[in-house]
Amino acid sequence: MSLLRASSEAIENEVKIEQLEDGANIEHGPALVRYAESAVRQDSDLPESRSHLLGVAGLQALVEAAATVSAFEGLNRLADVTGIQLDSGLADESADFRSELGIDAYAGAASTKSNGSAQRADNVIGIFR
Repeated sequence: MSLLRASSEAIENEVKIEQLEDGANIEHGPALVRYAESAVRQDSDLPESRSHLLGVAGLQALVEAAATVSAFEGLNRLADVTGIQLDSGLADESADFRSELGIDAYAGAASTKSNGSAQRADNVIGIFR
């Protein structure tokens, strides 16, 4: 999200969390979001959301969505089990939206310590200070 926010600022196009939840105004965005959320939660809507995405976007989109969800889930699980934490710059940069999204409530968030409040970096490299 921090990199998305930094890149959106670079092209002077504000990104709002609500837009991401609604599909970010991309083709088949709502179907992609529904599928990704169902796949991550492994809930009862997964078969229907998979079928819906296949129907509206096609097999290639479904395969790419499944691969993307799998990659992110795998990376998150590796980070969680090894206790990898966000560095302080990224923790501070993301404090506002981590709180808004409820990410700090996840068990893995205990590994990350922030300097206190959200601080905006001047550029992408500044996020990793």
